[in-house]
Amino acid sequence: MTWAVIERCGGQVRAGMGTPYALDFTAVLLLADAMGAGTFLLADVLPSIEAVIVKSYQEESDNAD
Repeated sequence: MTWAVIERCGGQVRAGMGTPYALDFTAVLLLADAMGAGTFLLADVLPSIEAVIVKSYQEESDNAD
């Protein structure tokens, strides 16, 4: 179930000047709770996942120019 939350959390980003810079951890953990996923494991891996998701958004933005 934790993986299902990770797959869906890409839309829960914080953005400034049109560029995502972080995940909204509160929104992701609320999503996990609503989906019945264990939040302990998710909270443990979120910082690593956040880096991958934000980097992906930044690369997509760079390639769009």
